[in-house]
Amino acid sequence: MNDLQDLYKAIIGLILIVASIALGIWLCLWVMLYGGIMQAIENWGINNSAVVWGIIKAVFFEIGLIPAYIGILVGMSLLK
Repeated sequence: MNDLQDLYKAIIGLILIVASIALGIWLCLWVMLYGGIMQAIENWGINNSAVVWGIIKAVFFEIGLIPAYIGILVGMSLLK
């Protein structure tokens, strides 16, 4: 029974790692970088505050890797 539990933990760990990588790519590139650039472009000359927040999102887009990194660590701990 212990071998079956280890197999389930390994499968869940691998799924969690792959899902975390996909989440990190989506969050960094689509939400933060692309979304920040589009927010700055769409609000140019209309709302200066939105332009600033769009630029901040685009500059600090790598912060989206934090949830992905946490998910990868949890998945790796299940693999051990």
